Amino acid sequence: MARSDQHTLIPEYVYSYLLDNELLVFTEGIRSLYRLNSSAAFIWCCCEEGLSHQSITAELAQTFDLPAPEAESVVSTALSEWKVLGLIGQGSNPSTSHPEDQAGTQDTTDAVISVADAGKYQYQIERRYRLLETVIRIRFSEPDMEQVATAVFAHLGVSNDEPYNLSLDIHRDSNGYHLYCNEGLVEECVTEEELAPLLHAYAGGEAFYNAEYLIAIHAAAISRGNACIVLPAKAGNGKSTLTGALIGSGFHYCTDELVLLKRQTHTIQTVPVGIALKPGSWRLLQPYHPGLEDLPVSLRPDGKRVRYLLPSKPAFPDNTARSYAVHSLVFPAYKATYATALDPISPADALCRLAEAGYDMEGGLDKDRVSELVNWIKGISCYELRVNDLQEAVTIMSELLP
Repeated sequence: MARSDQHTLIPEYVYSYLLDNELLVFTEGIRSLYRLNSSAAFIWCCCEEGLSHQSITAELAQTFDLPAPEAESVVSTALSEWKVLGLIGQGSNPSTSHPEDQAGTQDTTDAVISVADAGKYQYQIERRYRLLETVIRIRFSEPDMEQVATAVFAHLGVSNDEPYNLSLDIHRDSNGYHLYCNEGLVEECVTEEELAPLLHAYAGGEAFYNAEYLIAIHAAAISRGNACIVLPAKAGNGKSTLTGALIGSGFHYCTDELVLLKRQTHTIQTVPVGIALKPGSWRLLQPYHPGLEDLPVSLRPDGKRVRYLLPSKPAFPDNTARSYAVHSLVFPAYKATYATALDPISPADALCRLAEAGYDMEGGLDKDRVSELVNWIKGISCYELRVNDLQEAVTIMSELLP
């Protein structure tokens, strides 16, 4: 029987343990522990016995009653993945080179490796970001994942010395991408283009959950100085397109997603995450953002493809969770058959439109909160902005907030 070759050689820094009929493999240096299923354990034991690739394939086919081509595929896949991980072959100790980790539990005979504990993953990149009052530590198992995953809020980075409130880990394996919060699995996706929306939704949701507010409004917001205009709108009214044009015309960007109105002070807080622009906006915004069509395309859970536009002028470049005074509420509405115009609307109309746009009352709706909201909106100028021509809408908004 053929003896081992360099492709099946187990380095001296890799150890295996039999525990309750399960085989565990441990790599010294990066201190990662892997659990192998039955077929993978059999292949590993063959490697330990010094068998060659060809001999292992023959043994697997006979033991598991597999056709030769299927056995060859299983063995090749296992050895290939283990080589990438630094578990076999002639390579450097993973304490100095950082191989790709594996995740997920698999029970089929062609499965290769599953990791026993999410906390055992090794992460090559760590970054921290501030969303409202929450500092999030995000670790990536592979360097190339960082740019894709943070396409939504890469500009919100803070020093890695900042104390963090939330820890997220992103790991990739043959089944896709896995998001862990405090080492517990919370989200998964299959493709790379799904990763940015997934991270955006989870991290943003956690940040808003930890914030205090009177009402959270589905709205965009742009500013000049310490005053801002809030742009509430339900889907399909061109809010994101208008916001993209405004920040491409000199306005500071606050958010395109959610505005938090604070109790008593009635100032707002926002997170300037990237603007999710759907294909209909790409051509319209190209004159305002020439590099837009070069941005990567992401796939949201609702099936819509988007490009995330990061602000070149966030309202507060030092990335602190500051507040803004509300100058006015402007409800954009795309009207193909009407001239672009700004018309005043009543506070009652505005309150109804807020409800249509989508909102959330922290702690539920009660008399005191509604009274406070009504009293606030009485003192705010409210408008409907009919949008037919994008540049005309930008001009009107520039006159409203010089």
